[in-house]
Amino acid sequence: MPAAIHSPTYSVEVEGLAKAFRAYTRPLDRVLESCTLGRWKRHREFWALRDVDFKLKPGSSLGLVGANGAGKSTLLKVLAGITPPSKGRYRINGTVASLLELGAGFHLDFTGRMNIVSNGVMMGFTRREMDDRMDEIIEFAELGEYIDQPVRTYSSGMGLRLAFAIACSVDPDVLIVDEVFAVGDMYFQKKCVDKIYSFKQRGKTILFCSHSLYDIRQLCDDAIWMRDGAPAAIGDSVFVTNEYTAFQRDHIAERDEDVTADVPMVATEAMDPTQIPRVLDARLYNGETGEESYQFTTGDSIELRVWWRNPNPSATPISIGTAFFRQDMTITAGMGTHFSNYALEGTEGCLVLRLPDIVMLSGQYVVPVILFDGGGVHRYEEFALSDNVVIRTETKEVGMFRMEHRWSSEDHPLPAPRPKDGAKSGDEGAA
Repeated sequence: MPAAIHSPTYSVEVEGLAKAFRAYTRPLDRVLESCTLGRWKRHREFWALRDVDFKLKPGSSLGLVGANGAGKSTLLKVLAGITPPSKGRYRINGTVASLLELGAGFHLDFTGRMNIVSNGVMMGFTRREMDDRMDEIIEFAELGEYIDQPVRTYSSGMGLRLAFAIACSVDPDVLIVDEVFAVGDMYFQKKCVDKIYSFKQRGKTILFCSHSLYDIRQLCDDAIWMRDGAPAAIGDSVFVTNEYTAFQRDHIAERDEDVTADVPMVATEAMDPTQIPRVLDARLYNGETGEESYQFTTGDSIELRVWWRNPNPSATPISIGTAFFRQDMTITAGMGTHFSNYALEGTEGCLVLRLPDIVMLSGQYVVPVILFDGGGVHRYEEFALSDNVVIRTETKEVGMFRMEHRWSSEDHPLPAPRPKDGAKSGDEGAA
C-alpha cells in the first residue's frame, strides 16, 4: 500500500477506495474469456464499492449502516485484507482483527482444540502463541468437554462461540466487526457486547457494521450510511442514523426488510432462566388522577410504572428505557435510566417515570419498555404495553410537538437585501 496517505495520527486511512466484481451471464462465458486471455470480454463490471474516503484516529469507532447490498461488508472485507481494492488505497496502522464470517476457517473433522491452533496459525500466530492463549479461549467459549470433540458434532451456537473466542483472543489495535449480534442466543450476544465494548473502553479503533441503529448509536462515535456502494452520509452517528431512518421511512414501500426491527431474544440453556433480569409488568397512568390510562390530551401528565426483577445485580447491572413510536415508527421521544445516570439498585422494584405536561400533539403511539444491561447496549427484553397510547389535541395545531412560543410586535429596521446569485456580498449596487 503506498505510503502517501500514511500518518501516525490515524489508525485507519481510506482514500478513493473502490471495488469492482466481474458478473458473467453464464459459466461458459468465463471460460471463453479466459481462452482469449481477456481480449474477448464476456463480463460486465459491477461496482460494489465506489469513492469511499475517511480517516479514523486511535480510540475512535465508526459504524456502517445501509440496506443489504449497499457495500458495507465489501468495505470491511477490503479493510480486513480479505479482498483487494480495484481502485484507491488504504492503510491500517497497527494490528487488526476481523469478526466477519465466524467459523469460516474451521475444519469439521478437527476437534475444537485443534481448530484453535489452526485458526491462529492462519491469523499469523505461532503454535506456541496459540497454546499460551488456549486456556483463555476455552474459558470464553464455555464448551466444556466438547472442546476435544470434532467440530462437526457442534451446534451452530457452539461453533459460533468458539469462532468468536478465537477472534477476540488477539488484542488488536483495530477491530472490524460485521453483524455478529444478529446470531447466537441471548447469553452469547451479551458476551459479544461486553467484549466489543471492552475494546472501545480500552481505546481501540472499531469499525462496526449492523442493521441495529440503536447499537450503532451506542457503540460508535461516527457513522457512514452506505447506499449503492457509495457513502450517502458521513458524520456523527446520531445524525447519520437519523438521515438513514428518514430515507427508509420515505421509501418504506420499496424496502424488503425492516432494518430497525429487533429480533426478540430468547433465553437458552447457556444462562439459567431464573437468573435473567425480567420486566414483570409495565403500565401507564394519568399523572394527575393516578388512574391507569392509555388516552391522554396534550398538556396532561403521564406516569409510567415498570415492575422489574434482577436476581443477580452485582453480576448483571441493568437499566430501563422507553420511547414513543409514532405509527410510521418514527421515534418522537426516548428516555433511559442509563441516559440520566440513574442506577437501579436491589433485586426488584418499581421504577416510575413521570412526564409532566406532555407536548406531543394528536397521534397514536406505541410505547415499549426495554430492559438493557447497565451500559444501555445489550437488550435483555422488550416489553410491549397492552394498548396503543392515544394523544389528542383540543386545538388545531399541526406537527408533532407543541413548542413553547410567544408572539410580539417590535420595532426593528428592515435589513439590507440579500446579494443576488453570483454577486459578492460587498458589491456596490447589489439589488
